[in-house]
Amino acid sequence: MNDQPRRSWGGLFGGLDADDTMGVTMPVPPRREHPPKVWGSVAVEGDEIVVRLQGWRKVVAMRGRLAVPAASVIRVEHDPAARVNVPSKLRRRGGRTGLFRLGTYHSLVGWSFWAVGLARNAVVIECDGARFRHVVVEVADPARTVAEVRSAAARTHGGADGRGVWPPSLPDPGPVSGPHPGPGGSPG
Repeated sequence: MNDQPRRSWGGLFGGLDADDTMGVTMPVPPRREHPPKVWGSVAVEGDEIVVRLQGWRKVVAMRGRLAVPAASVIRVEHDPAARVNVPSKLRRRGGRTGLFRLGTYHSLVGWSFWAVGLARNAVVIECDGARFRHVVVEVADPARTVAEVRSAAARTHGGADGRGVWPPSLPDPGPVSGPHPGPGGSPG
């Protein structure tokens, strides 16, 4: 006899009770935990952070390699909710919405490059003064990748010993105070 657990269709069709299934059952497939897909790799080469895509993703993203200066990195973190936290709405080239986000996108904050599926192991690299404001890649080991990129960014921001202040402090826009000009250009 089959030792698999069985599921009753009683509650699905015609309001049948669990006890009144009329012998209609279906085997329950075993649950499998799939590991997150690896969409690319992030490596430190000299003073650059280099992203390399793997397989068919190179064709869809229309590039296989992306280099960002380590001096332009202002933030790097592992963010499984990157699809929600990083804006990318106005324009896209390559990729489709839905199951994955792959290619170059544009939003109100600037250009971003994406290579993620479900983004469970997504690493977000935020840059200032580079072509892309955000680089989001799903990697095999996000903790190691974040540590490597932070170390490279600290070296470029703080000299060869790597003991500089990182992440760098962004310029303070200053307090907004005083009366604001009204519609005619006069305060109030």
